[in-house]
Amino acid sequence: MKNRFNHLRRQTWSMPDGVQKLALLEEAIHIADKYLTEENAYDARMDYSNAALECGCPERIFISFSWCLAKFENSPGVYSTFNIMWHYKWILGQLWRIPQFSLEQIEQIFDDFKEKCSKYGYSLRAYYQQQVNFKMSQGNMEEAAIHYKQWRAANRDSLSDCKACEQNLFGRYHFMINQNKKGMQTVKPILEGKLQCRSIPQNTYSQIINPLLKLGEYERAISTANKAFRTITGPGYLTEYGIFMEFFTVTDMRKAVKLYERTIRLGLESRVPWDQLQYLLSLRHFLQEWSKTRRRKKLLESDTVTLSWLDNEIQSIAELFNARNGNDYMTQYISEKELNFRRLVLAYSKAQKE
Repeated sequence: MKNRFNHLRRQTWSMPDGVQKLALLEEAIHIADKYLTEENAYDARMDYSNAALECGCPERIFISFSWCLAKFENSPGVYSTFNIMWHYKWILGQLWRIPQFSLEQIEQIFDDFKEKCSKYGYSLRAYYQQQVNFKMSQGNMEEAAIHYKQWRAANRDSLSDCKACEQNLFGRYHFMINQNKKGMQTVKPILEGKLQCRSIPQNTYSQIINPLLKLGEYERAISTANKAFRTITGPGYLTEYGIFMEFFTVTDMRKAVKLYERTIRLGLESRVPWDQLQYLLSLRHFLQEWSKTRRRKKLLESDTVTLSWLDNEIQSIAELFNARNGNDYMTQYISEKELNFRRLVLAYSKAQKE
């Protein structure tokens, strides 16, 4: 069985991201649990957590990570501290995206991560970074600003994100507080190709579209969207797909339809409410525009994906987040999305007249 176990793990190394890769790793976990050592089972679950993120199924990491964390804590010195802490950082980035986790649960897990950073000699830079993302998702910009300063002041170490990812998030913070010129200056090294990694500049392209429109740089927004259309691939970019589908809904319906058909099943199958909500908001704008004209083409999943269905899904998810967060930020967020879409329509109309 050890040969089968090793073969399954090796096989996943060259596989494209997707549920088939996860299925092979699930088999490897089963074999390790039944026939092999605890260390084998641990390694297989760590592989699984890593693959789940890349495959666009981040909700699957919670069980595998919890198992590994328990083994790590019960067997001091056996397993890599760095590896478990790196995966723990991923957990912090996913928790708040699922409204079924209460604020109390989220804060407890953040506190545990912070305690472990101190215990194992890591800087709190990664902790503050994740706090910024969490607070921004609630619309709590005052606390986000405090954590942002702490993040920038804390020392970089091996647990910190790469410089490209950090620079991208610095820019996102400025965009969130409507400092669009400063945000664009911040991500300039990324756009110039001086900083990049596996997910950057792909993530950056999507987050500069609205700032560019606010700054009146419509042509640059078009150029960015076209570049993203050519380069963003894989199941891990659901929110980004939605942003560009929405953009092309106004500027190039043919590309919008291609993105819809490429991603609609990813959107419907998503089990992360925050990510799905972002996608569905963009999808609603696409379908509203598509429905204004009689068309011969029938869209994929058109029996399920209707405007009334989208309205209900969006409202239901937004209410879950509002209830969990104890505010109406998601309602405000949705209104801002509507405003951004109208801004895009106006920019396109103006460009067509010039």
